[in-house]
Amino acid sequence: MRDRVKRPRALRRLAVAATVGMFLVLIAGATVTSTGSGAGCGRSWPLCHGRALPQFTLESIIEYSHRAVTGVEGLLIVALAIGAWRGWRQRSEVRVLVPLMIGFLVLQSILGAWAAVYGQQPATMALHFGISLTAFASVMLLAVFLYEVEGFEAMRNRPVPAGLRWLIWGTLGYTYLLVYLGAYVRHTRSSLACIDWPLCNGQVWPGFSGPVGIMFAHRLAAVAGTLLVAALVVWTWRLRRTRPDLFWSAVAALGLILLQSISGGVVVLSKLQVYSTITHAGLATLLFGALSYMCYRTLPLPSERVITRPTGERASPALGTGAPQR
Repeated sequence: MRDRVKRPRALRRLAVAATVGMFLVLIAGATVTSTGSGAGCGRSWPLCHGRALPQFTLESIIEYSHRAVTGVEGLLIVALAIGAWRGWRQRSEVRVLVPLMIGFLVLQSILGAWAAVYGQQPATMALHFGISLTAFASVMLLAVFLYEVEGFEAMRNRPVPAGLRWLIWGTLGYTYLLVYLGAYVRHTRSSLACIDWPLCNGQVWPGFSGPVGIMFAHRLAAVAGTLLVAALVVWTWRLRRTRPDLFWSAVAALGLILLQSISGGVVVLSKLQVYSTITHAGLATLLFGALSYMCYRTLPLPSERVITRPTGERASPALGTGAPQR
């Protein structure tokens, strides 16, 4: 009995460590970009300038640290995947999230290697950040599943209006494109095309030509994203008694996107100060995580879920067959 208690607890702690680790991978990647250290290891991967240990230059150490953190995170994810699969492979959430987090971590590493060997193209590097976001969200949601299984997850069976569900998922998709556009701004060196904020070179409407157009499009997209998240708060406020999980997640998302907008202004006004750009990337990651959690919470529980304990002992089918709870 004691072993049965310890193993889920240990797996949950591992899931938290993997989630934090994936966040650190994104922060390390943002640090590489912000410091211009992408070529710190030359055209060599996974080695650094053909050596197991990096040269003692700041760029090499930053780039190599990013690779090292990613390697450790890979080990955490493999351990988490094995533990979750052994314990709850009957659950559809695990059957989806485990391949997602492994697949996107591998894809993220492949794109990172491609950029190191063949050069950092703006579109490739922006896609690299977007894939990293998906990897983070999948690890985070698996941790959520492990903490909510047999408990708080039951609230997922409470009804959600179809229109709200579409709005939540649509906002997540839009935010992914918004973050991709922001990464594209950074990697095309358009971040200072507008030298002030919130105006752009003293203009309300500077147009869409050249780097100024790229930056201005990102700002307009950020305003639209903020309005979408605000709409989520308004709608979920009406459901705050039956679905407080959605309401408070929407409130968190609104706070994060407002902070991200402010940090974007700080990035411009500080002329790309390193800590401001890293903070901007970190807030984008947390925002995507909050919206991913909202999407996850709109999914009803499997119509008939059987809880398999980590020891392999089968339990009786859990309550909550998919019918809305009153």
